Amino acid sequence: MVSRIFDLAILVLLAVAILMPRPDVKVKPALAEDSPIRQRVAELQAQLAGSPGDSAAALELAGVFMDVMHPEWALATLDSALAAHPDDHRLHLARSLAFVDHFEAGYAYAEAMRALTLCEGGSAVPCDEAERSRMVILKNTLDRIKHMDMRREPNSAKDQIIKGLRPTFVPRPRMGAKTDKPGEKPGVEAPARPAQ
Repeated sequence: MVSRIFDLAILVLLAVAILMPRPDVKVKPALAEDSPIRQRVAELQAQLAGSPGDSAAALELAGVFMDVMHPEWALATLDSALAAHPDDHRLHLARSLAFVDHFEAGYAYAEAMRALTLCEGGSAVPCDEAERSRMVILKNTLDRIKHMDMRREPNSAKDQIIKGLRPTFVPRPRMGAKTDKPGEKPGVEAPARPAQ
């Protein structure tokens, strides 16, 4: 009986020693308590709890998690939306970017390919030319590093990324800009006709 009590006491002490954090470790919250981001995260999580397939809320929440440097949370957020909408290129693109931040180049490349394939032929959400151009640049850049271990070879990966992302500017589409005629650029007026 004494032996069992002694064994149990040792087991409890061992569990306390293993589970207690080291004294030199500073534990801090992932999001500051008074941060407006924290409130928005709570709202989006509540919205996703009610409708897990809401792709707009999932994309916004994944973006917030990427901004606060938690790509693993972004990946988890996108899973339920992807299950409901596997043909939405935006979800695959966001997932690709989260994998890049998580240093998983192979998975990032595969998701970028899925996003580009859906954009070119059959996404549930319309995909314009500027979006497609951004995906092509991302896919081509990830193609250079898809077989690299970004954690072990960060400098080589950085060099390849810089080579792939040569200075490129793809303008965002203007909201509400409509063209009068097909093939005419928005915001450009036709030349005035001379008076006769």
